[in-house]
Amino acid sequence: MIVRCMKRIDLEIGDLHALMAVAEKLSFRAAAEEMFISQPALSRRIEKLEGAAGVRLLDRTSRRVALTDAGRVFLSHARAIAEELEAALHGASDSAQQRAGLVTIACVPSVAHHVLPNLLKSFSEQYPKVRVKVIDESGESVLKSVVSAVADFGVNFTGAQEADIDFRAAHTERYVLAARRDHRLAKQKSVTWKELVDERFISVSARSSNRLLLDNALAKLSKRPLISYEVDHVTGALGMVAAGLGVAVVPALALSAEHYPSLVSIPLSQPVVSRTLGFITRKGSVLSPPAQALLDMLQREAKQGFA
Repeated sequence: MIVRCMKRIDLEIGDLHALMAVAEKLSFRAAAEEMFISQPALSRRIEKLEGAAGVRLLDRTSRRVALTDAGRVFLSHARAIAEELEAALHGASDSAQQRAGLVTIACVPSVAHHVLPNLLKSFSEQYPKVRVKVIDESGESVLKSVVSAVADFGVNFTGAQEADIDFRAAHTERYVLAARRDHRLAKQKSVTWKELVDERFISVSARSSNRLLLDNALAKLSKRPLISYEVDHVTGALGMVAAGLGVAVVPALALSAEHYPSLVSIPLSQPVVSRTLGFITRKGSVLSPPAQALLDMLQREAKQGFA
């Protein structure tokens, strides 16, 4: 499939996908692996795009890859072209009328699982033709998605220190102990970290932003619980707790009675550890009306404590 640009230079749709992959991964190696091509082949595709556009789309060093300002603008057009082509290939007879836009939100899984479903139901009533893409990943991935313009905005607990990001604090929540209702600690009003030393402890992996936050907060403790099981996501940890394999420490928002009726949430102390969720956007970016509407709805929900 060939896309004809104004300069009559032939660009393959794969060239656009190459830019999108690099923007999402912020890594030529990871992007090449995702596209099942070599890194030199990926570089040639990017160079072809830059030659056609007449501007540099990516800033590349030995340690990082980032979109230039021109690259961000080009990426938005590339995504639009790819979306329209996908619709055409799936037999959309009139995509301009059937699809009035796309909003992409990146957020940590606890927000995606426990806040977004009901809120998106209300959003779809107001914007029935707008498609919504949710990137529910770790804090680091959420931040990368917003920085690279893959997502319109994000809900995250990291990003406040990023020069290119506006972070608006929205909701502070404690980390709590998740335990089965028949566990020996289940009836306590609170639990200290010291009491967890001999427990079979279930933790998220070192790649998780939650793990990094907890490790930093507990660095001064003389004794900490030893990890018996390690998983990539909080939902996996809670599933193991429900199965009776041990206890876990999770953000309060992730542990709802509706989704985990067999578990209890117990406040932790000595020390109390918390995180602040906030809305992140690229500095200077202007959201589309549907994206802004979804962000406004989330902000109103946050004022009620993400109940």
